[in-house]
Amino acid sequence: MFWLISHIAIPQSQVLFGFVPKESLKVFDWIQSIIERLEAVVNYIFERLPYNALNRLIIYLIILFFVALMVLLPSIAFLKVYISYRDRKYAHLYKKYSNDVIQYLMNALEDKDMEELKNRKSRFHRRVMVDVLMAIDKAENKEVSDKIRKLYKDIKLDADSRRKVQKRAWYKRIRGIRELSHMREKSENQRILDFLNNKNEVLRIESQIGLIKLLPFVPFAFLDSQEKPFTVWEQINVFDLIRKKRIEIPEFHLWLDHWNDSVVMFCLDMIRILKQKEATPKVLELVNHDNDRVKGKVIKTLVELENIDAVALLKEMYLLEELPNKLNILKSIGQLRLEGEIGFLKKELKNPEFKIRMECCKSIALLGAWGEKRLREIELEADETLKKIINHVLDPRL
Repeated sequence: MFWLISHIAIPQSQVLFGFVPKESLKVFDWIQSIIERLEAVVNYIFERLPYNALNRLIIYLIILFFVALMVLLPSIAFLKVYISYRDRKYAHLYKKYSNDVIQYLMNALEDKDMEELKNRKSRFHRRVMVDVLMAIDKAENKEVSDKIRKLYKDIKLDADSRRKVQKRAWYKRIRGIRELSHMREKSENQRILDFLNNKNEVLRIESQIGLIKLLPFVPFAFLDSQEKPFTVWEQINVFDLIRKKRIEIPEFHLWLDHWNDSVVMFCLDMIRILKQKEATPKVLELVNHDNDRVKGKVIKTLVELENIDAVALLKEMYLLEELPNKLNILKSIGQLRLEGEIGFLKKELKNPEFKIRMECCKSIALLGAWGEKRLREIELEADETLKKIINHVLDPRL
């Protein structure tokens, strides 16, 4: 290795014709002298060590790590200085373009400044301009928003955003989607729709959020094209957008027939949270769904919608259900506080399954003072396990 580096020579013709400055020769000579000294040290060590391939390997690895360290340290220092420089430059440009945009909104921007904005070709400058426009457009003022979007198109920043969406890198696509959706630029809607089934979860989330903003009259149309599982993280992000933005809320029962169970469960959650009671008949149709998780959501939704008529149907389902759904049905009866169902609950107290007995006691206790009195009466004839359950449920410390 050292022999190869030390015998790298610069052709004399390059020096004669000025391709390599004479000052550079001094640097090369200095580097070559260092390499020769290192080679002498290594040879000295090898001469005094017993000949062993492992010894040589260890020496070469130490040298390799040393060289890597000498390369990495300056690189890290340079990168840190460069990032600091970029941050200072960004802050300076952000302030400058913020003033320009404010002047523009006040119709006080001079023609030469406007031309300067239009003629900026640097990607970094144009990125700062987009950030400024999006930040200023936070206020819910239609006149301001219209002006900002006009400026966005006048300086052709929309073309930059479209190019980002068309890139292969997922993080560039995300940035493009955010810019286009914020500015209500719909030219790339079809491409964004295609991203809904991308394997990258972050890109899917941004596509869903972007389409909600881009399609204000049908903000949840993306659910029709949802082929991938609609993950909990995606659902949280969509719900957070609903909570923060003034978006027209659709009738979520429209998607209860969707073949994607994750979409159905999301819609059941939305029906439950938003108290869309008009969806009750459609929800009732799902009580015999093939997926037990969907059934569980159906039971919770019916209870939250306070649908008493559904109790009879849930009781019919009870015997055929697995333990998780049995517990949900018992819990639903308790939450609805139906005194007329005390007989059904007392019957299930004889079930050998501990969790069922516990849930029945909790449901009876939810009936208030009347329910607590019934539990004390039941306790008189109960076995030891049931007595412990009743005492636990009625413990005032809980």
